[in-house]
This record gives sequence, structure tokens and C-alpha cells, in this order.
Amino acid sequence: MSNDSKGLAIITGTSTGIGAVYADRLARRGYDLLLVARTEARLSAVAERIARDTGRSAAILRVDLADPAQLAAFAARVETDPDLTLFVNNAGMSLHGTLASSMKRKCSSSWP
Repeated sequence: MSNDSKGLAIITGTSTGIGAVYADRLARRGYDLLLVARTEARLSAVAERIARDTGRSAAILRVDLADPAQLAAFAARVETDPDLTLFVNNAGMSLHGTLASSMKRKCSSSWP
């Protein structure tokens, strides 16, 4: 983390769209970043651009938050990071079918 940092901001869903905009704005406000998304190539491109344009640290972590094992590992990382100052949960996921039928399938497959 940089000496003049406001702390670490972890932002999920940062490979495109709103998440990438949040990352850019927070870096410009003095936060170092940990960018989290499923697509490593796009995530790397966003991190490189932010680091170049703002001079802030922008690390990446490829995680599929829809995968229970990857989610658990990510949660453990977040819970134990002493530098964490801000967390933006911007990740999304898609469901197939109607909301009711998709949620029923998702819940029954995720919970014991």
C-alpha cells in the first residue's frame, strides 16, 4: 500500500461498467485498490490503466463469486485484510429462466 493512501478499497465486478468507474474514482480520491472479477484479461487492463493514470496501486484478484469455494476463499481474505478501508460489492450474476424458478434451483443446489 502507498504511504499516502487512504487505505485499501476492494471492489468486485471491476472488469467493466460501473465497477471499473468506481475503481477509477476511488483511485483518484487516494485509495489503493484490489480489483476483483472473473475475467482476468479485462481486469488486468483496468488495473494497468488505473495505475498508469492515477499512480495508485491497483492489484487484481480473479474470483468467480458464484463458485462457493472461491467465494469462501475471497471472504476469508476480506475478513483478515488489515488494510481494508472500503468495500464495494458490485459483482453481478445471471440466472436462467424466471426469477422464481432460478432462485429455487440456485438455493437448492447451494444449501445443504
